[in-house]
Amino acid sequence: MKPLLVATAFLFLSDPVMAGLNLLSSEMYKECYQGGVCRLECYGSEMLVAYCTFQLECCVTGNPPP
Repeated sequence: MKPLLVATAFLFLSDPVMAGLNLLSSEMYKECYQGGVCRLECYGSEMLVAYCTFQLECCVTGNPPP
């Protein structure tokens, strides 16, 4: 049980350090189609207009037309 706790703590503490080595971090918040932003999931006030690399969503502020 103790090794599991140590491994979990290591993963949480090393996350900021490893962010530069993560392939996904370079694609997050990148500009995309029509001035949108690549995110894991669009917010409620945004609409999905395209898909970015690694299945990220390209989100643009505004609601879709009815």
